[in-house]
Amino acid sequence: MQRMFLLVVLAVFIGSCNQTAKKESKETQVTEMEQVISATIEELLAQPADYVGKEVAISGMVTHVCSHGGQKCFVLASDGETQIRIVTGGEIDEFKTSLEGSNVAFKGVFTVLNKLETDEHVEDHDSKEHHSTEMAHTEAEKAEYFIEAVDYREITQ
Repeated sequence: MQRMFLLVVLAVFIGSCNQTAKKESKETQVTEMEQVISATIEELLAQPADYVGKEVAISGMVTHVCSHGGQKCFVLASDGETQIRIVTGGEIDEFKTSLEGSNVAFKGVFTVLNKLETDEHVEDHDSKEHHSTEMAHTEAEKAEYFIEAVDYREITQ
């Protein structure tokens, strides 16, 4: 009888420990999700200081994937004109050119370069032959802001 009582107490204790671990795991997931800020491209660019260094989630149509290694792509804002540069980061080695024309959701760190870094980036870009003609994403290519993607997924409708 005492063994049976001890086994029941032990089972309740183990069950409650497991519930605590599950609760802590769920709280950690919620905290991680709260740290990712969902924003539009227009919101990011209207108030860049509010997002610098923070993990953001954006989505839009990929207008171009650079064929020079697929290290960056460009996403069109809902206004149909503004674009933002997305660069590979984390475990992402490259963006596939098949993403062009697709709606894609990106998660990554929003970065704004200082004046010196921006000038160096533009100089480096201008010194290489990227495109023979002016492309619609050129302004975003030379901009001081970009997102270093850590995850992305194609949005299917």
